[in-house]
Amino acid sequence: MSRRDDNQPADLGALSGCAAGLARAFVSLSSDIALVIDEGGIVTAVAQNEQSPMSAAAEQWVGRHWGETVTGDTRGKIDSLLADATTAGLGRRREVNLASEPGAELPVAYTALRLGERGPVLAVGRDLRSMAAIQQRFLETQAALERSYWRARHNEVRYRLLYQVATDAVLTVDTRNHDVVALNASATALLQADGGGAPGQPLPPQFDARSRPAVAALMERALAGNEPVEGLARLAGSHVSLSLVATRLPGAIGSSLVLLRLRQADPPQDDPLAVGSALARHIDGALEAIVVTDALGHIREANLAFVQMTQATDIAALLGQPLEQWLPGSGQAAVSKVHMQGLALHERVMMRRRDATHLPLDIAGALLADVAGGDAGFTLRPCGADTLAADARAAALVQAIDALAAELGHVALPDLLQRAQMLTRRHLVLTAIDRHAGDPGAAARLLGISPAQLTELRREIGLDAPPLPR
Repeated sequence: MSRRDDNQPADLGALSGCAAGLARAFVSLSSDIALVIDEGGIVTAVAQNEQSPMSAAAEQWVGRHWGETVTGDTRGKIDSLLADATTAGLGRRREVNLASEPGAELPVAYTALRLGERGPVLAVGRDLRSMAAIQQRFLETQAALERSYWRARHNEVRYRLLYQVATDAVLTVDTRNHDVVALNASATALLQADGGGAPGQPLPPQFDARSRPAVAALMERALAGNEPVEGLARLAGSHVSLSLVATRLPGAIGSSLVLLRLRQADPPQDDPLAVGSALARHIDGALEAIVVTDALGHIREANLAFVQMTQATDIAALLGQPLEQWLPGSGQAAVSKVHMQGLALHERVMMRRRDATHLPLDIAGALLADVAGGDAGFTLRPCGADTLAADARAAALVQAIDALAAELGHVALPDLLQRAQMLTRRHLVLTAIDRHAGDPGAAARLLGISPAQLTELRREIGLDAPPLPR
């Protein structure tokens, strides 16, 4: 008895006479549309799912070439399907777009099967719209995740920049004798060993003896070139290691002055989202305003305190605007001074707010040549009656705690702790409200509570009542 070769396609010619019935059977069992195609590629029958037909125009395909039922860019796939079915008996799956209603394309995956050597072709199709929707949703989700990631990275870079403006120690040094010419408040606090580090004092004694030659060479290299030069050094009498960046002042050509930036270890960078969140809390919770301008004095970055001081609607309303707009008569002068001298020490300025009121501020700035090109960073601290009130309130809190301490031995500790907690809570709530005057939501965020909880706290501590007895 002869045995059929399993590699040879089965003869389906016996089924050619019932092609239309097979089309309906396929649709009812496992497909969404089925076509019967003759030898010339003409559609002779169409079967669709009666409950949810793919195309209302499909019945009009009878008598037309199969390739005319799809869009022009996918007609080549129909020709390939027909050729495969003719030569091999089976055309592999191909995805095409049905030319349905004007302006609408329906994706469908066809598989073609020839019923016998000279029989018709049975084309069975599956609706791919749900799959296409899933793929589109996946692409949109992927794009949204990428946008969120880069937004987080941008925020991390932005907050890191503002953090450096607020905390970096910056000083100007004369390389001829290595004397300190000027320094900001952070540098004053950092270089406090033996009372040194003040203007006119030599810089080398501030560093460990083994670090001094490297610091001197660092400043000489910076003076001879145009790019920032980085190095490491250790403070005298301590184990504190610093990262040093020396830059020649761009406005001091022919001068011997070098801008030196001292920075302790940066926060870890393995988790940009966590770093950005921590820096955001620090920067946006700060009382002082922080703003970065380009070489022309236009605002590039700012923190929440600056937005609130100016009474701007948001940070976007400030970006690209000249600092002079908010500090008339002093903004551009501060920018010019920083670019000429590297530092602008504390000066009293007046901010003109959006409602035309004026707010007295202390401004200080430093060049950011090694951090952000030719940008300049400024800090602005309120110095008006509100600030004095906050300072008085802090002093009053200390006095109240001292008064409680005097009652030790006369009042039980739990009672004293309860009264101290109430005093501290009142102080923190008032401080948050002062920092974000007119914006209860921002004050609540600073405290880490909801606006409703802030309202309840105000009630509990008797905010509108006389101060607690000391």
